[in-house]
Amino acid sequence: MKVRKWVVDKETTRIKLRKHIKEILDKIVPNCFMTADDTMNFPYTVLDVKESEDEVYIPFYLEAETWDSGDDTTKIENICDLIKEKLDEYQEFLDDFAIKIYFSGCNTIYDEDKTIKRRIQTFEIHMYEF
Repeated sequence: MKVRKWVVDKETTRIKLRKHIKEILDKIVPNCFMTADDTMNFPYTVLDVKESEDEVYIPFYLEAETWDSGDDTTKIENICDLIKEKLDEYQEFLDDFAIKIYFSGCNTIYDEDKTIKRRIQTFEIHMYEF
């Protein structure tokens, strides 16, 4: 597979990647990119895609921050397990690029409001453009 560095079309590629990830995770949990507004009901996940650089592929990093409320963490743990199960080692060939996703880790974020439960999962995405 011939890999080329992108020149002008970064935004379009990033948007395609974001839409694809949103479609995958919509089946698991309501989600949005970068920030959630007041209309989101618990549980939900806020996603962010960050990019880096490599000689062979275009590396992106996905952060999936899942929020829930209440004393029981069962729901948020189940959602995180499903997200990991769905994304870890996921691969797809799309119109003009291919992706492979790898799970990196999951961390607990402690909120001032003790009823709020938060987990941040990180994934590394290898993107190959055709």
